[in-house]
Amino acid sequence: MKYFLTFILCAAVGTLSTLSAHARTIYFGSETEVVPLIYGGPTILRFPSEVRTISQAQKYQIVPANADSPNYSVLSVTPRFMSGSSDVAFILSDGTIVKTRLTTVSKALPEKTDSIYDFKTKEAQLTQVGDAEASGAALPSIDLMKAIIRGDEVAGYEMRKLVRTISPGIKGVNIKLVRVYTGNQFNGYIFEIVNTTKNQKLFINVQNMSLGDPNMALLGSVDDPLIEPESTGRQKTYLRIVAKPTSVYNELKLPIQVAERK
Repeated sequence: MKYFLTFILCAAVGTLSTLSAHARTIYFGSETEVVPLIYGGPTILRFPSEVRTISQAQKYQIVPANADSPNYSVLSVTPRFMSGSSDVAFILSDGTIVKTRLTTVSKALPEKTDSIYDFKTKEAQLTQVGDAEASGAALPSIDLMKAIIRGDEVAGYEMRKLVRTISPGIKGVNIKLVRVYTGNQFNGYIFEIVNTTKNQKLFINVQNMSLGDPNMALLGSVDDPLIEPESTGRQKTYLRIVAKPTSVYNELKLPIQVAERK
């Protein structure tokens, strides 16, 4: 039996024109939006109007993308350090505040990362989703979750099989990312969770799970929240997550507790 849980979240230079097709859109509102930035090079952030003020950005070099003809609605952001994150607010010319968490990540991440991010309002997202649904181009998160559960390939998504180990911080538990789906709308994940204890039944508290801070998870599904000890042969289960497209797999926080000692 599969246990299914829904997380209700608010939905959220010269050559730039030739890269438009590779840009990823981030829809902003009052919430903080995570922006992954690859260390070792610049990432372009494009806003709906010019940026007048930037706060708390000491860990990043932020300049106009085109130094010869500065346009403060198109900024180049380069991490100063190999890792870390900062909450950075961009205040636009009309007074709109775009709250972000800039996070420096490795090129080796299995998720898709982009060199250009377009910031658009949630109102623009509602319009675009309506148009996409009318044309049949939109893929709801629930449909992606169903495809992930079935193990299907999904049009518009790259599916990769891999093994990436995550440290859960709990003795007797192994967690591995074994499959990832990446696309412009969502990221999808399959995690293998193994109970390596000899006599403890473990309980996975999926309801309190999070993927990043703020939480980027939209949907979560686990085959069985109770994992038997290693000696029973039923010590393994699978967790599936659909998340926002800027999520990062290794930021998974999964509360696990001892449910019973045998």
